[in-house]
Amino acid sequence: MRYFLEFDTSLLPEESAQIVICGSGIGGLTCAIVLKELGLSPVLLTRGIGNTYYSQGGIAAAVHPADSPYAHFLDTLRAGRYLNDEKNTEILVSDGVLRIADLERWGVKFDREGDSYATTTEGGHSFPRVLKVKDYTGREIYTKLLRRVRELEIPIVEGELQEIVGGDEVSGLIYRKGKSLCFVRTGAIVLATGGAASMFRHTSNPSTVRGDGIGIAFRAGTTLRNPEFVQFHPTVLRGTNLLISEAVRGEGAHLIDGSGRRFVDELQPRDVVARAIFNVLKHGGEVFLDLRPLIEKGMDISRRFPTIASFLRERGFDPADPIPVVPAAHYYIGGVEVDSFGRTALRGLYAVGECTCTGVHGANRLASNSLLEGVVFGYRTAYRLYIDHKFLKPSRAGFRNRRDGKGGPPCSFEELRSLMWEKVGLERNGEELTKAKHLIRKWIERGRRMEPTFENRQLYDLLLIAYATVEGAISRKESRGVHYRSDFPQERDVFRRDTLLSRDYLDL
Repeated sequence: MRYFLEFDTSLLPEESAQIVICGSGIGGLTCAIVLKELGLSPVLLTRGIGNTYYSQGGIAAAVHPADSPYAHFLDTLRAGRYLNDEKNTEILVSDGVLRIADLERWGVKFDREGDSYATTTEGGHSFPRVLKVKDYTGREIYTKLLRRVRELEIPIVEGELQEIVGGDEVSGLIYRKGKSLCFVRTGAIVLATGGAASMFRHTSNPSTVRGDGIGIAFRAGTTLRNPEFVQFHPTVLRGTNLLISEAVRGEGAHLIDGSGRRFVDELQPRDVVARAIFNVLKHGGEVFLDLRPLIEKGMDISRRFPTIASFLRERGFDPADPIPVVPAAHYYIGGVEVDSFGRTALRGLYAVGECTCTGVHGANRLASNSLLEGVVFGYRTAYRLYIDHKFLKPSRAGFRNRRDGKGGPPCSFEELRSLMWEKVGLERNGEELTKAKHLIRKWIERGRRMEPTFENRQLYDLLLIAYATVEGAISRKESRGVHYRSDFPQERDVFRRDTLLSRDYLDL
């Protein structure tokens, strides 16, 4: 273990838990519920609402008799540019249909047309298989799963993960509660802390989701897989972090430039659409999302997309007028390497959701597969833990870390975000990536001498993930999915493989 904070567990308030789940998105909540239903006693540690709550579009699953998991599988591979882990992708699409039943069992009410589901189409799908709850699917799932957690009397602790402690295996964690540290002794931790897309200047992520949980796991000894792949959502309301769901384009909205010209097929995969928009913007143009085709065919925008219509009007936009949009970092495809049961390289540490890389998204996530991944692999991780927890016994030893750091931060969070946007964004090249790598490396070296505060710990862990993202982007000398290199604009068969990075490989 490599720690950042200064601590002595013998001097901290100590608690114990059978299993601690860090995060309360769909993956963490699913895992907690299934563990409890299996008779175990998980504890949920959360710092608040995350990305699941804000997900608008829906959850993809081949529920219709005319559809099939195999068709969903092929669409997922096509969008992922065939870098997908095929075994895990098959699990995703086949188990996903079954997990829809669990979501409904826990109270989620998907939109209906008579007795059947009211599904829609999103970019990259060959069939309208996206289940939804108007335009607030994530909120519906989050609130119903959280209600089930409370019905099962699963303890919820408000706090923020700071350190994973132990030796060659997990023995506990340290979390922040207010201005104090607390120690939880446990042999099993499930990381469900979300992705790292907020390390870019333009992002759809809430400010509370910063990706530092991935950095904590990386310091603890896990491997990162494919960190160079970051998905940019094509349509975020200009000047905000508010995304306008892909379902709007699925229903027939157009993307137009300042002259009113359509310049891209709106239902192509997100990487294609996002780069097309970026290309207009970098030449000084503007891009607008035009909802008028929906209105012309009789759709009530406020009824079909109430959340979107509401926040547009709150910011002075009429949904009947073209809406200015920009691409923004949205989903961190890479993350902590896990197997099909959520196990990481560190014994006793599991991970689910966006902080992981199961390989199901390949080089570009197919729309509405992220909620599906959370529920499918959260469920599988719970069942694996039911077996494993009998063998996971935390050490009874004390743990401590001393630091002499007294320096200030080498950069601000905003400086890091600007650097990542300008040099590691939608279009990349070796020269700019190398400049970013050298600067981030300097920041990390200086960061080791920082005062061991909570804020500095978070920045340090983000710097580690940024460095891994840049290193992965430099080593992948091709363009594939969301990773576009202007100096290597084509896919190359030799790079149809995963990037795997450890702290020792990066000499961190």
